Amino acid sequence: MGMDRRLVVCHLVLLFLVTCQVSPTPRNHLLEYRHSAEQWLSTVNRALEHAANRQAILSWQIHTNRTSEAVKEFSNEEQSRFALNEHLCQLRKRWVMALLSQTQQKMMSRLCHGIRLNEEQTRVLVETSSRLQAIYSEAVVNVAGLNYTGESEIKELMAKSQNYSVLLEAWTGWRNAVGPPSKELFSRMIEINNLGVQAAGFSDTSEIWKNELGIKNLEQVVDDLFATIQPLYIQLYAFVRGRLAAIDKTGTVHPDRPLPAHVLGNMWAQNWEPLLPRLMPNATLSGGEEATQVLRRRYSSFTQLVVVAQDFFLSLGFPPLPLNFWTRSQFVRPTDGTKPVCHGSATNFYSRDDVRLMMCGEINEDDFYTLHHEMGHLYYFLAYNHQPFLFRSGASSAFHEAIGDSIIYAAMTTQHRRRLGFLHSDNNVNQKDLEIVNLLRQALVKIPLLPYSLSLEKWRWAVMAGQIKPDQYNRAWWNMKLKYQGIVPPIPRSEKDFDPASKFHIISNTPYIRYFLSSILQVQIFQALCDASQQGPRFGKPLNQCDIYGSVEAGNRLREMLSLGSSRPWNVALKVLTHEQNPTIDARPLMDYYRPLHEWLLSENRRLNYTVDIHEDISVFNNIEDLAANF
Repeated sequence: MGMDRRLVVCHLVLLFLVTCQVSPTPRNHLLEYRHSAEQWLSTVNRALEHAANRQAILSWQIHTNRTSEAVKEFSNEEQSRFALNEHLCQLRKRWVMALLSQTQQKMMSRLCHGIRLNEEQTRVLVETSSRLQAIYSEAVVNVAGLNYTGESEIKELMAKSQNYSVLLEAWTGWRNAVGPPSKELFSRMIEINNLGVQAAGFSDTSEIWKNELGIKNLEQVVDDLFATIQPLYIQLYAFVRGRLAAIDKTGTVHPDRPLPAHVLGNMWAQNWEPLLPRLMPNATLSGGEEATQVLRRRYSSFTQLVVVAQDFFLSLGFPPLPLNFWTRSQFVRPTDGTKPVCHGSATNFYSRDDVRLMMCGEINEDDFYTLHHEMGHLYYFLAYNHQPFLFRSGASSAFHEAIGDSIIYAAMTTQHRRRLGFLHSDNNVNQKDLEIVNLLRQALVKIPLLPYSLSLEKWRWAVMAGQIKPDQYNRAWWNMKLKYQGIVPPIPRSEKDFDPASKFHIISNTPYIRYFLSSILQVQIFQALCDASQQGPRFGKPLNQCDIYGSVEAGNRLREMLSLGSSRPWNVALKVLTHEQNPTIDARPLMDYYRPLHEWLLSENRRLNYTVDIHEDISVFNNIEDLAANF
């Protein structure tokens, strides 16, 4: 028996002994009972912390260099972790919840939260998940005679090329490489996860994912939020389609038909920022130069970009990231022949100051802002590191995603882009035009993600609930894409294809509605930080002109909220930040931020007579082949 297994057994023995001593009797004083519960929970937290640390180490090992031995070791560890969680859940039932403090009750409730799998199910799930991620990370796509390996390389090609033939080859090649091999594995992963959550008392995996967010009537809430935002998206969509159609000499983009999915500068059509030079060719050159060119001229290594991204957090009063971060993270693709999972991610090792970043970073604007996003996770990890393990997570997963992106909003302001050298101080530049260009740049990054994330998760919720069967996967996927995003596949697709697998979060089984909610929360957070620094609408300044760089007051308020972890409900955490009495997730700050752009888009679309609509009715098409061919 290995050292780690012996430690788990030791923890279980201690837990059993402590539990046996605290059965309530009339002679037990309430304070004594709660003190005993505190001792038991302390032991529980230490056991879970050890298990989480071990799981993070082995997961990191698989993601940096997948081997069969690493997968087997991770599978064994997962089985031990599931067994520990199940045992703790059973022991928890010996406690009388009504006699415990509110904090203790909250900790206890988190002990029986999660999937329950037997040993064979765990083994199959780990192997299936590992194979899915290997297919994704090791995929090679040949475009115009050149090989592109993994997400990062093909994503960069999609952002840089303006040749629609090349983009079509890349778009199709990536989906052909990762889709068909993943379809059966994906179905198996969904099936096993559903078995696990059903054993825990839930109907399907989507239910447990929705519960984590702590929002009643979540589906109605996200529909209402999107209804608030949709007018802005429709105007942005109309402008992009109209402009692309006007400059297209190939007949690929039609001015009043849905947009083909490959022409928007992004593999998934969720970030349209690479289109900006074509949408506003004169305005983009008047105020500065392309940010990627500036970054590549100034910096010779990706580590230097990490330092610059950290600088924003330092300006808010956050401490430097620990030494372990710099020595143990993976910033760029290794040159030793190993094949890591290159999708950018931050990892908490639940050990003192051990937080890491995994990327195959390139010196470009997209990865520069990705660093700000991932640092939001890292600083959140560190801020709640003092909490007991059961509270060592975000107020919700949506909050965790929102922190770094609220800083991206701050880093993308005109003032900070000028600070970074992306814009010049030129008195001859019309400042209002510059404001519109900068807001358009941000909107192209932020706004398309909203319908994208909604369409993805609504599709997956229906898959998990059994409403979409495996032989309907691809048609249902493109139904959602057309309804919410207004995009269609550029070539005929069928159920032999499995286009959802082109997105990492699908094959990694990562919940995605958090990104929709995060996209709204991050503007609320940014507004609260502006208030703390005495800027923004409350102080007579447009929200999009707020510059919080260097505001320790804003940093203090943010840090106070982050330090809570999950010890308080998300609305309490939001109250700490906004100082509102009963805060809710609210799309109005986002609409306020983009108001000048929204008004400009309305005017431009009218002036240029661009068609303003999104095709949503696909009932006239009998199959996916018709869907692509008719558009």
